[in-house]
Amino acid sequence: MPSSLWTHDFMDAMRTRMDPLADGVIETLFADGKVGAVNHLMSTLVSNVDLPSNQLPVYVMEYLLRTKACVPRLDARKLLLGQEVFERYGPEVMMILGFYSLPAAYAARRGVQVLHRTGSLRHRPVRRVFETAQMVVDVMSQGGLEPNGRGVRTTQKVRLVHAAIRHMIRHDRRNPWNTQELGEPINQEDLAGTLMTFAYVVLEGMRALRIELDPAQQEAWIYAWSAVGRILGVDERLLPEDVEQARQLTLLVRERQIQPSPEGIAMTAALIEGMKDLVPDFLEGLPASMIHFFLDQDQWGGLNVADMLHVPRPDWTASIAQAITSMEGLTEGLTDWVGDHTFLPARLLRLLSKDIVEAMLRAEARGQRTHFHIPQQLQERWNLKPVGRMPPPPPGRRTSTGSTRRVA
Repeated sequence: MPSSLWTHDFMDAMRTRMDPLADGVIETLFADGKVGAVNHLMSTLVSNVDLPSNQLPVYVMEYLLRTKACVPRLDARKLLLGQEVFERYGPEVMMILGFYSLPAAYAARRGVQVLHRTGSLRHRPVRRVFETAQMVVDVMSQGGLEPNGRGVRTTQKVRLVHAAIRHMIRHDRRNPWNTQELGEPINQEDLAGTLMTFAYVVLEGMRALRIELDPAQQEAWIYAWSAVGRILGVDERLLPEDVEQARQLTLLVRERQIQPSPEGIAMTAALIEGMKDLVPDFLEGLPASMIHFFLDQDQWGGLNVADMLHVPRPDWTASIAQAITSMEGLTEGLTDWVGDHTFLPARLLRLLSKDIVEAMLRAEARGQRTHFHIPQQLQERWNLKPVGRMPPPPPGRRTSTGSTRRVA
């Protein structure tokens, strides 16, 4: 889609558009008094269990078929190349998502209002990290975007979750939504902006960490996420066709949306506190330091977004990221990213990012949150430690990361 269409007037119009297909499914389920069916459908899609068609209303089956109709037409070679990027750099991508993509989303004043209203995300802030990470793992694992792939089913579920949230917000009489000021909840501009936090923002994060992808790998990454956007219900006119269009769209959304807000500050503070439970105690300053590292970068046009979000000042852990960016010739060592001859800062980055992923698996193994799954192939590729099912720790005992804090 030509990016010349992306004017302020066009984007303003996109703030009035939602998702008629998914919204229609949720509206019909509620109108039929099938609230229990909504909950059952969500839990089933979360676990990626195929329901017999006779257990689903006809309009739900039509939704599932229509939302995966574009999948067979995707370029399998490009998808595989994008998924191979994730297979190689997955732990680093997870770190970027937690310390860059999510805070960047919280900096969008109008878009963050929906997230703030979802109270569970304020009180259990790392839950969004888990949910975000699970979607990325599902769609970017090999086979995830095949017609019956786990990534397709997860994206279909996320799209219905968006519709359910819209329904609740738009029918909340005690706290009416200000459509004139904020646009419709989870509107098309906000969907596109969020999609770019998985697509272009991750590429920015990799460059910041001196992980240099070749042009074909970058294009494949954007292609894969545009494919996810189609399943997710993003308007075709807001799906970038290449890296340059993804950059233009990201910068336009930032120009329009990045502003301070109490809600963004609160969500960021909760995220930082929650992320502390995924790192060892002696690195508890790492979340704030890494958020500063990413949000203080030049791509924000001189605006210090970390300060805007009231992120605490970085401590000594800031030297970890600084060591990576100060190493000349680091990219030459990335040909064997986890090998014995890889540059020390890169190996340290992998150690830290892998530890965060392992902490997420340990938290899931204790039954402290919704199911979090990483395919065995990726666990082996990333050399993750095996995690068995464990009972939850008693109150006051140390968590899986060595911290005495409770996992949110």
